[in-house]
Parts: sequence; C-alpha cells; structure tokens
Amino acid sequence: MPERIIAYYQKHRFLVEENLIASGDPHDIEAIHDMRLSIKRIKVVGKLCDQLSKGNFTSKEKLAELNRFFKSSGRLRDSQVTRQLLIDLGEEGLEPVIEFFERKEVKQRIKYESALSEFNSNTLQVIEKAIGFSLQGINARIVMMAAKSLLMEYQGDISSIFHGSTKEKRMHEIRTRLKDINYLNNIFDGQLNLPDHLNIAVERLRELGEMAGSWHDCLNLEKILEKFIKKHPGTDQNNSIAEIVSKIKARKQGLQQEYACILMNEMKI
Repeated sequence: MPERIIAYYQKHRFLVEENLIASGDPHDIEAIHDMRLSIKRIKVVGKLCDQLSKGNFTSKEKLAELNRFFKSSGRLRDSQVTRQLLIDLGEEGLEPVIEFFERKEVKQRIKYESALSEFNSNTLQVIEKAIGFSLQGINARIVMMAAKSLLMEYQGDISSIFHGSTKEKRMHEIRTRLKDINYLNNIFDGQLNLPDHLNIAVERLRELGEMAGSWHDCLNLEKILEKFIKKHPGTDQNNSIAEIVSKIKARKQGLQQEYACILMNEMKI
C-alpha cells in the first residue's frame, strides 16, 4: 500500500517536471494548468503522510518551497482563465477591457518566469525521499485508516467552512476540499467508497467540482472587471461593459445557488 502512494507521487512529480519546462512557453497555457493539477495531488499526498508519519513528516515544512511556487503560478493561471472567459463571451465593445486583461497577464507572466527560474527542481526529489522515509514499516491497514481519517478531516472542514461564514470566499475553500477528496480517492483507485461518506456518487462529485470551478472563474472575472472600472472612471457607462458585468454576476449567482443546494440537499452538510 505505501508503494501505491509512492507511485502516485512519482507519476505527478514527472508531470510537474514535464510541465515546468513546457510552461516556459507563453503560448502553452495548458502547461501551467496541468502542472498545477499535479501539484495539488502532491499536496494531498503530503497531507496523507502527515497522518501516517506521527510527526516524522510535516507537509507544511516539506512542501513549503513547492507551495510558494504554486501560488506564483496561480496568479498567472487566473489571469489566463479570466481573459479567455471574457473573450469567449463574445461581446462587442470590450476591446479596452481585453487590453487591460492582456497587460495584467503580461505582468503576471514576468513574475511567473522569475519564480520559475528560481525554483529548484531538486525540491521534488527531496520531497519524494522524505515521503519514502515517512512510509517505512507502515502496512496497508494503517494506510487505509489514515486515508479515511483524512477524508473525515476534509468533510469536517467543509461543514465548518459552510456554516461558519456567509462570505463568498468560503465557497472557494469548499471547492478546494472537494477536489482534495477526489485526489485522495484517486490514490486508492476509488477504494474509499465516497458515496457512503459524502452521500453522492463520484461522478456527481466531479460535476460539483466543475460547477464550483465555473463559479470561481466568474468570481475572478467580476473582481477584475470591477478593478478595471475603478481605474477607468466612467467606463461603467459603456453599455457593453455594464452588460458583461451584469451577465457575469447573474451567472455567478446562479451557479452559487445551485452549488449550495447540492451541498445542503445532496451532501447533507
């Protein structure tokens, strides 16, 4: 069973290394997306090792450099996604806004390339060795107990976050936990029996994740549009811009309501 965890880590370490190279190309916007997905999976492996190692492995410490790099890549990825979402909406008269987004993306690209040049790829090898050490002498039963314990921790987080605040930000935090549950389940090829724990099928959980992702994209676009309007007084009088802001807010609100309904009525949080 520990071998399964190591193999999962190695698979995503390879993908991170591959996409670190590819992401240096400004035209390969999917490389950053794919790299970030693999880093998210590695972070779940780290959390699992926290459960298993009894203090011999601390993911916050061991993954610190990787987490810093992950944050720098996230700012660029958000810029890419929101600009593309604006373009896909196909509204006329938004050229000034699109140019604003493009300038923002160029700035984030410069910052990302700086972070990329400073990132030590040996970090991934160091993490792998630390994970291997933390898993020594651990049998399959203990691994599954730790995985279920982590699953319950994520479940508890979701409930606490949802009921502990009314701020929009909490929905993004819940989205992160839901994705982590999916990644954890993937390590064990579905053996965690998520429907029994979450009250919804794995496929439904993935649908919920996609819905939450669309909601988050709308939220990011809304925030940047508001920033654009603030920096360019009077542009909110532009019918095209006013219409797109209204459309994005309505889409975001609809997704958020559906998202919350699934959490309450299907997942029973």
